[in-house]
Amino acid sequence: MNKFLKKLHPGYSLRAQISLASAVMVLLLSAAIGFYAADVSKRQIEESEGNAFELRAKNALDVLDRGMFERSREIQNAAILNEIRDPLAPIEHKREILTRLQATFNAYAWIGICDPDGVGLVGTGRYLEGKDLSKRPWCSKGRDKTYIGDVHDALLLSKLLPNPSGEMFYLVDVAAPVLDRQGVLQGVLCGHIFWRWAEEVLDSKKTPGKDIFLISSDGTVLSGPAKPQSKLADLSPAAMQAISTNQSGGSQLVKWNDGKTYLVGFSKSSGYREYQGLGWASLVRQDVNTAFAPARQLQQHIWLVGAALGLLFAWLGWLMAGRIARPISLISQAADKVAGGDLEYELPARLGEGEVAHLSTAIHDMVVNLTHEIKQRKEAEQGLRLSAKVFESNTEAIMITDAEQNIVMVNQAFTQITGYGADEVLGQRPKLLSSGRHGPEFYEAFWHALRANDLWRGEIWNKRKNGEIFPEWVTISALRDETSQISHYVAVFLDITERKKEEERINYLANYDVLTGLPNRYLLSDRIEQAFSSAQRNNFKVAVLFIDLDYFKNINDSLGHDIGDALLKLVAARLKTCLRRSDTIARLGGDEFVALLSELDSSEEVIFVAEKMIESLTEKFTLGEYQLSITPSIGICIYPDDGETSVELLRNADLAMYQAKDDGRNNFKFYSPDMNRKALERLKLETFLRVAIVQQQLSVYYQPKVSVLSGKMTGMEALLRWQHPELGFISPAVFIPIAEETGLINEIGDWVLRQSCLQARLWQAQGYDIVPIAVNLSARQLKQDNFAARVVTILREAGLDAHYLVLEITESMLMSTGESGLQILEQLRDDGVRLALDDFGTGYSSLSRLKNLPLDSLKIDQSFVRDIVTDPNDASIVSATAVLAHALNLKVTAEGVETQEQLDFIRMLNCEEYQGYLFSRPIPASEVVKYFLPD
Repeated sequence: MNKFLKKLHPGYSLRAQISLASAVMVLLLSAAIGFYAADVSKRQIEESEGNAFELRAKNALDVLDRGMFERSREIQNAAILNEIRDPLAPIEHKREILTRLQATFNAYAWIGICDPDGVGLVGTGRYLEGKDLSKRPWCSKGRDKTYIGDVHDALLLSKLLPNPSGEMFYLVDVAAPVLDRQGVLQGVLCGHIFWRWAEEVLDSKKTPGKDIFLISSDGTVLSGPAKPQSKLADLSPAAMQAISTNQSGGSQLVKWNDGKTYLVGFSKSSGYREYQGLGWASLVRQDVNTAFAPARQLQQHIWLVGAALGLLFAWLGWLMAGRIARPISLISQAADKVAGGDLEYELPARLGEGEVAHLSTAIHDMVVNLTHEIKQRKEAEQGLRLSAKVFESNTEAIMITDAEQNIVMVNQAFTQITGYGADEVLGQRPKLLSSGRHGPEFYEAFWHALRANDLWRGEIWNKRKNGEIFPEWVTISALRDETSQISHYVAVFLDITERKKEEERINYLANYDVLTGLPNRYLLSDRIEQAFSSAQRNNFKVAVLFIDLDYFKNINDSLGHDIGDALLKLVAARLKTCLRRSDTIARLGGDEFVALLSELDSSEEVIFVAEKMIESLTEKFTLGEYQLSITPSIGICIYPDDGETSVELLRNADLAMYQAKDDGRNNFKFYSPDMNRKALERLKLETFLRVAIVQQQLSVYYQPKVSVLSGKMTGMEALLRWQHPELGFISPAVFIPIAEETGLINEIGDWVLRQSCLQARLWQAQGYDIVPIAVNLSARQLKQDNFAARVVTILREAGLDAHYLVLEITESMLMSTGESGLQILEQLRDDGVRLALDDFGTGYSSLSRLKNLPLDSLKIDQSFVRDIVTDPNDASIVSATAVLAHALNLKVTAEGVETQEQLDFIRMLNCEEYQGYLFSRPIPASEVVKYFLPD
């Protein structure tokens, strides 16, 4: 190869190597940037376009859902028109109304009514009149409530309606029951909606270059660039899987059966207002080749620019390398002679102060000294071999540094312990092993002892190559030369990790709970004493919280100790999150924990922590197949108010904890002998009541009202019940006053009213001949300005006629009701709601006020009925009350009738109704149906 070609060949020329390396680096960098930029661009396109596709799909579904809701509302409104509901209205008049409705809303292919037997009664264009429609879903399912059917073909209508194309019609059905004024079914009103209005919404022309599909709940393609009625699972299983597994919508890359990959965005129908939707989904797609075209163009542009820069840098590298390589080539020629054994060769001196001149001088000096050193080296080799064997075979790590602390030698044990090979540490300083655990004072003492005694022995924490910190026992010696100057340092050390672990294990077992990892009783006592000392110095308070898990023994006994231990670990973790880093949570044993809160300014901080602990345990614990609930009882003591020693505080906190258990569990109590017990009880019940509302612990029972003459149920009273998960049944007499005081009664009262109306409507829909339901009102409810409107709204939402609702007010409410309250009662009466006076005789009502109230009935309190047979005074009161009520044209209901003698007495007084244990206790809704008369 000639000289010129060698200069261009990287294998022979440093100059060519530098030039080529410059070009390659630029090209590789350009390629990497191109790939990276394209990848980022693709991800951005995928994310932005995918979100846009998903939004387009969602918007299309929203339009469809709103359209279906409007059509449903149109049919419902038409079904309650008097001319449609009236069975005596002429058929021609009904057909005229339906034809006008179809002309107004041109989305309908046909609107008509089938009679209760399923025979076509009337329809636009006289189509389907007289036809048997009983098997049509809209005719059978629309009898009880509004019906919205999915897309279907219409073989019959496609033949009857004008259809020049002869193509199959696809329709959507919307139907509603037609009831007369007495609620008797007269038929079903149905509207067949042309499917083409939905296809217009999904027109792909609105998104050029992108396809849009509408898919039914079973995966059938209802609209889109695919064969009608085809299955999406056949077109793209991955797309079908994505729609099935996502709750609302999303976007991703999906492969279709045409062999192409598409970027798709999809959304699921969520309905609109009362319309729940038919489970439709919409999907927008675009071929990835089209979607990612900008990313490919960006990548190609970067590559072209990189290629041009690569050529430029190769040329620049060639020029710069020439200046570097020329003097080095001269030194290389001289080095070849010396390497060939010509030790007498005199390398030409190169004058100057540059690196090349210094290199030339160094090579000259090296050749002069080389011959002399060869002899000495051979003599020392034998001794070095022996020393090397001893050095390498030593099981203790050995590290030797020079006087400047540069590592000059290590043995194999050093590598095994630290992970560093000799080639990695030679020339380095021992500082590379530093763990960072020792401060400046440690190293000052270390160097002082080493320089004074030429020896230091002790324990040091160092760091391995992999970052692991480990303890070692080290002996460091200083070696001095013949002038007494330190020449080397020798460190010999052992890894004592296992010994330290054993020491830590012993210390851990002595101070920590093995199961939960929390401090145990001994460590807790030590930290309490430290907290006391700090509190005395800084005038702070310290709190001790004794925590016991309620009914934990039941879990151990029923599910086993392994489940119990696992639950304790989870409880410990949650309790720990409720504390500050400066606080302590310890386990004393079993299901008992103690929290130590230091540096407190007030008891409010303790209350916050206690409430946080209770709240943290509210969420259920998942242990395998079990979903477990656990509640804490917490006793609290404050230092120095409740004790001055750890034993005293723990004992008092334990007593407070038991008081918390006696007060119903799942709460906390401060240790205070003089604390007002009733106030605590009220606070606890208020807290529980708020939780009961959220956790739906309240329920409604019903006690029948019975006709005195017939013995049949003529009404019922809705009674609120509270079954607490821990305290069991809580009497309304206990929690209703609390609800009144806190204002919770408004929320609870509305809930009871809504539940009662919905239950009555449900019984009515099931075919029962329902009776009025009486609901008790509170004074707070009646003082709300919009109360009458809210009652009417609840009745309307439930679909219940107002005369099935009776609102009961008490005498005490009458006394406190002002003019506004009387107006509300009159408005309710005008709206059709019945009113009853409850607990008559227990208050101090004014007869003049009583006669002006819009009442329908009066209830005699059970306290008078209880002894009506044996107490002449009660008998007189009940008799007078019945006479007074009848004089005011009020129906009389006697409460608390429990014996036949009491019933005979009120029958003699011509009382219309009674309620009491003689007929039935308050019972849940599922048991009430046995008292209904057949419809």
